[in-house]
Amino acid sequence: MRCVGIANGYVMAQHFLLSKAAKTLSLIDVMKATDAETEKLFSALRWPETNGEAACVHCGSVSVYDCRRPNGAPRFRCKDCGKDFSITSGTLFASHKLSLRTYLLAILLFCNEVKG
Repeated sequence: MRCVGIANGYVMAQHFLLSKAAKTLSLIDVMKATDAETEKLFSALRWPETNGEAACVHCGSVSVYDCRRPNGAPRFRCKDCGKDFSITSGTLFASHKLSLRTYLLAILLFCNEVKG
């Protein structure tokens, strides 16, 4: 915890998760993001170990390639096991019906709330 001031003789500390350094995404950034930027943000949150590069959810391989659906929906195919997966495969958001932007906004609001 970080000291933020003294009140009535007591040192008041601020929890790191409430500090500005912990909040890397803003509501405005997500609202203004294009679909491609939203995919990139979601990928960075989904696969932080590989700096947002997709990793197979079935075998863990990082040897994957992009094979988008005809409607433009992001999909990946693993070169090692040959299985298809998406950014949301294996997560709470698998088989989603809403846009990735909607889910990012929900995550952002939940995490940035005081009791989130």
